[in-house]
Amino acid sequence: MRLPPVFLLLLLVGCNSSNQPFGQYGQLTPSTHVRLAVTVGGKRGFIDESGKLVINPQWDTAYPFNEGLALVCVGECDGDHLVGRRYTKDFQEIILEQTFKYGYIDESGKLVINPSYEDARNFSEGLAAVCQGKGCYSISSKKDQPSKWGYIDKSGAIVVPLQFDAANDFKEGLAGVSVGGKWGYVDTKGTFVINPQFDGAGEFEKGFATINTVVHEAEDKTTYKFGYVDKTGKVIWQPSN
Repeated sequence: MRLPPVFLLLLLVGCNSSNQPFGQYGQLTPSTHVRLAVTVGGKRGFIDESGKLVINPQWDTAYPFNEGLALVCVGECDGDHLVGRRYTKDFQEIILEQTFKYGYIDESGKLVINPSYEDARNFSEGLAAVCQGKGCYSISSKKDQPSKWGYIDKSGAIVVPLQFDAANDFKEGLAGVSVGGKWGYVDTKGTFVINPQFDGAGEFEKGFATINTVVHEAEDKTTYKFGYVDKTGKVIWQPSN
C-alpha cells in the first residue's frame, strides 16, 4: 500500500538531518564521493562536486545515491512505461507492457547488483527493499498478479526472503511491512517485532513511528486517523483525526 500524501507529510515533520551513525545498529559506510544526478539528452547520469560528468548519462531512471549505491532502471523506463499506460490526444488509454527491471550501481557507475527486480527502493541501514513479480508494476490491472517484497544487502544477497505484500525502508533497525492487508514491523532478520495490525505504518524516528487506520474508503478519497507506536508495539497515541 502506498502511503497517502498526508501521512508522508507527517513523517517528514521533525526529520533528523544528522549524519551520525545509527548507534546500536552499527556504523554505516558513508558515501565517499559527491554524486549529483543530471539529465542530458533525456538520460540520467551523475556529476561530481566540480561539475565533471563522472557517470555517463545512460539511464531513463536513476535515483540519488544512498549509502554508496544508486537505484537504476534498465529497459523501457520512461514515464509512460513506469505507470503502464499512455493516453492518445483524444484521451484514449493504451495499456503498455512493462518489462523493465531495477538494479544498483556504485559510485564509479558500475552495475554491482544486476537488474532483477520489478520494483525496488534505495538502501537504508545497509538493506534495500526489492520486489519480484508482475504485480510489482504500477498498474491496477496487474495487482491481482504475483508480487512479493523482501530485502537484499549490498552484495545483492537476499537476507530477508521475498514474502511481504509491501515493504518500507529500515529505520532504527525496524521496517514496516504489509501482510494480508495489514502493516507491522520486522527486524533485519525478517522477524516480526510488531505484528501486522495497522492500515499503514510509517518509519521509526527517535523510537516512535506514525501508524494509521482507515476511517472511510471511497473511490475518490480515503480518510485516515493517525496515531503513534513505540518499538515494543505499544500504541502510545490511539489513531485520531
